[in-house]
Amino acid sequence: MRVILAKTAGFCMGVRRAMDIVFDAAHRKDGPVHTEGPLIHNPQVLDLLARKGVTEIDETSDLSSATVVVRAHGITPERRRQLKERGARLCDATCPHVARVQGILKKHTTESYSAVIVGDKGHGEVVGLQGFALDGGHVISSLEEVERLPAMEKVCVVAQTTQNRKLYEAITDRIRQRFPDAKVFDTICDSTSQRQDEVRSLCQSVEAMVVVGAHNSANTTRLAQICREGGKPTFHVETEDDLDLGTLRPFHVVGVTAGASTPTWMIRRVVQKIQSLRRERRPWAVRLALDATEFLIKSNIYVAAGAAALAYANCVLLDVQHKLVSALVAAFYMFSMHVVNEFADREAQKLNDPARAAFYERHAWALVSLAIGLALVSIVIAGLVVSWIALLLLVVASVLGGMYRVRLLPEGLLKSLRYRRLADMPCSRELFLALAWCVTAVVIPLLAEHERLSPAFGVALAFTFALAFTRAALLDIRDIQGDRIVGKETMPIVLGKPAVKVILAALLLAVAALLFFAPGLGWCSPLSYGFLACTAYAAAYLWLYHLRLIGDGYLCEGVVDANFLLAGLVAYVGQAW
Repeated sequence: MRVILAKTAGFCMGVRRAMDIVFDAAHRKDGPVHTEGPLIHNPQVLDLLARKGVTEIDETSDLSSATVVVRAHGITPERRRQLKERGARLCDATCPHVARVQGILKKHTTESYSAVIVGDKGHGEVVGLQGFALDGGHVISSLEEVERLPAMEKVCVVAQTTQNRKLYEAITDRIRQRFPDAKVFDTICDSTSQRQDEVRSLCQSVEAMVVVGAHNSANTTRLAQICREGGKPTFHVETEDDLDLGTLRPFHVVGVTAGASTPTWMIRRVVQKIQSLRRERRPWAVRLALDATEFLIKSNIYVAAGAAALAYANCVLLDVQHKLVSALVAAFYMFSMHVVNEFADREAQKLNDPARAAFYERHAWALVSLAIGLALVSIVIAGLVVSWIALLLLVVASVLGGMYRVRLLPEGLLKSLRYRRLADMPCSRELFLALAWCVTAVVIPLLAEHERLSPAFGVALAFTFALAFTRAALLDIRDIQGDRIVGKETMPIVLGKPAVKVILAALLLAVAALLFFAPGLGWCSPLSYGFLACTAYAAAYLWLYHLRLIGDGYLCEGVVDANFLLAGLVAYVGQAW
């Protein structure tokens, strides 16, 4: 079975912005945090907010020291005034598209226009819009209701931002027939239109559609309706538990889309469950190979092999002899570090990669024991074979890793200080991971030969940092939604995904230039020309991720970490020549 995931599936800009605002407010811990009405139409997300202490307000809530987040749907001016009178600090998460519609209504109704709002009566957004029409306006949702509109001299027409565009166009055509001078505004969100257009297109290339999202979400139910209108069997599910695989077995190509309020982790779970059917249909040898590959990636054996290959590549570049020792130290230590990180990040892991989180819960004792054992072995090897400096470096790195999430300062001390853990420092995760790769894959090999610092060491350091930093940043881009929910301040969260992609592109370009010119300057051997393939490979997988061709499942990590293996292969071939 082939599964095609719609590119527009998941949070729209307005919902994502509202989620970011409310979780940022919750993590600041500056008094109670409430929302005015349900933040989004998704019970699973609302349960998650409740566990974070974020609740909906009611008329008995004490708002004197509370932050109240105005949801993406917006509220009426009267409701805003009431909340302020109760002492609330308002945090406005109104979607900018909704705010634009509010402004249109406010401007034209003060100019004596009668407002017609095409939308769902009682919907939160529509109720808020009515508050900006002086007389509440007229809310309609069908062609028949146009005929029941009263006589009006000046008419202003807007739509609920998540309306079906085709229906809106039909209704506004009828309105123009009754009111030729009516002012009609295109207020349907571009994201909504793109989502609906993509679903119509997707229906033409699949045999069935699965729509993920809450049953009380207007835009999600519209997507399901569009799929059915396209003549495709459509299954609207809230979670993977609602999915009956038996009904999907007859189909060979299944499309998956999701509403604007559906989080990424719920979509991933549904996709993973559907893909289990695909695996059932493959030959046993292929299934065995896929299971083995998935195990290697989930257990971090695959990335450990990459660390060994990268250490070997740097040994060749630095012309040192202890290649096996360096590769073993790098593999053992990086395996241990990544396993420990998986357990430390288990809250985010349950959201970002539920299957891996379940794997680590099932094999916790074995993985932790192996990680501790291999970490000790790597430290002992470093001390006995390399040098006491290498041993000290790994011990310091281990201590820093253990302290990364430990609160170094108590809550009562220096209350103005925001960062109390190393993990609280913005962008520290990517930097610390990249430095750990540099220590194990560059510094340890150099110390094994007791060599002094040289230009070749600088080239190897820059090359390793670029590959490791790019890996860490891309995986953090992939996991940005779950990381923000648990309060991490990774580089994509702090700077934004577009800025991070630009930084990574600039970093790879700078390192590629270094690799190209270094041999001519006498800094290192011509092997650095071969390592240009690794920077090109990194740029390629960044582009593939941007196109969403490797954005989900273990394919992303498999492709990304293969770059380390490529470095080892390039070094092996270069040394043979």
